[in-house]
Amino acid sequence: MDITFIVWTLLTGIGAAIVYLWYQRRFVGDFVRKLLTIDAVSPETAVTIEELHCKMTPPLMLALREEGTLYEAVLKTEDDIPRYYVAEGKRAMLKAKYKNESVSFFGVVLGICILVVIGIVFTALYPVLSEYLGGLLSAE
Repeated sequence: MDITFIVWTLLTGIGAAIVYLWYQRRFVGDFVRKLLTIDAVSPETAVTIEELHCKMTPPLMLALREEGTLYEAVLKTEDDIPRYYVAEGKRAMLKAKYKNESVSFFGVVLGICILVVIGIVFTALYPVLSEYLGGLLSAE
């Protein structure tokens, strides 16, 4: 297996992680920050997705389902239209985890561009470095 393949695979994985983290912070984080802002901390103060001006996106659905990242921290009422609130004792954890707005989309694109440049530079320099280091090691 060629080392350039390994490097490109690694860079692709890092790029995918950047996009995933942005997506999580953007959609799930937006939902949590709005819940914390309006102080929905009990069934009496719980609110619907529509009242939060959010959409039930796939990342949010995954986070709210059983075994999701928000399953024990954000609870829902058993009404016809579910209403959501922050579970007792989970406010500080959610506040710390989702305190910052997400990285801008420009930052994500810039990060991926930097990864592509690193990959191209590595692909261009690898044969030269390999030959140079091979020559150094065989000179002994």
